[in-house]
Amino acid sequence: MARRLPYSPGVSALVGSVLRDPSLIRVFVAVWRLPVVELRVRRSDADAWSASYASPVGRTISSGRRAHAVLELPAVEEHYLSGRPKQALRTNLRHARNLGVTSSRIPSYEAWMAAAKAVLDARPDGPEMARELDKPGPGQQVAYYLARGADEMPLAFARVALLGQFAVLFTMLSNLDRHPSASFARYQLHTFLALDLGCAGVQHLLVGSALREPAGNQYFQHLLGYRVRNLRVDMIESGVS
Repeated sequence: MARRLPYSPGVSALVGSVLRDPSLIRVFVAVWRLPVVELRVRRSDADAWSASYASPVGRTISSGRRAHAVLELPAVEEHYLSGRPKQALRTNLRHARNLGVTSSRIPSYEAWMAAAKAVLDARPDGPEMARELDKPGPGQQVAYYLARGADEMPLAFARVALLGQFAVLFTMLSNLDRHPSASFARYQLHTFLALDLGCAGVQHLLVGSALREPAGNQYFQHLLGYRVRNLRVDMIESGVS
């Protein structure tokens, strides 16, 4: 139902869905009772992304959102990878390491986009996706990441909007497993960027609505440690910490 509704559904759409299936009331109650993550965003950052309201970044900082996938960012790799729930992640990272996959933060949009083109060229939707990878606008702070194989071929790329104490992962693409290392590169790339951001003081990483993602993406997020949370976004004036 969540995937069928618009991002800001009207009251009539919600009421109509409940009338067709009254059991959805229990779902709404469960979502309402989810733990809440408090986020603070500077007004200057919100203004910089306001023109991108249609993007995950703009939608997130416009107001509080319910049932978002949120990762509490680690600052120490051992803490992030410890415990039985991370066993699958540790296994995939070991495979990536054995295959010679490496990840890095790319210093500029131009260098990142040049490398990302190799991934896009391997995807049937590459030309369409390339049109969405514009340069950041004025005031938009973005971090760029790339995973490469042992042969230095780009396997996956990601970009993250930086908003002070939280960040939004709004692009992450691989070459659809056409390279034998691509499936493991996604796990290493995400782990690398999560640790990089966590060590820089970012506390939470958001990836959008947990209810709207396909089952495969939800499982991927679960293995990485994301949890479903409600968001409360408070606007603060620029210069206030």
